[in-house]
Amino acid sequence: MLTTTDVNGHPYNRLLLVITLLIGTFTTFLTQTILTTAYPTLMADFHISASAVQWLTTGFMLIMGIMIPVSAWLLDKFNV
Repeated sequence: MLTTTDVNGHPYNRLLLVITLLIGTFTTFLTQTILTTAYPTLMADFHISASAVQWLTTGFMLIMGIMIPVSAWLLDKFNV
């Protein structure tokens, strides 16, 4: 059965949850791929070095690393 209940007894659809998680994961990888292919153009247009582009990558990954626990906290706080 695809519909189950959480610890509070609220029903939820497991298939919808899995699809949502897969879409989020796919979007994250797609965004990283798009940024990776755009780096040479950004370097040429803004006249920045490869080390500056590495900082852009690090910043993107850092924000993702911060937002994952924050989103889990928000989901727990609002009982979603």
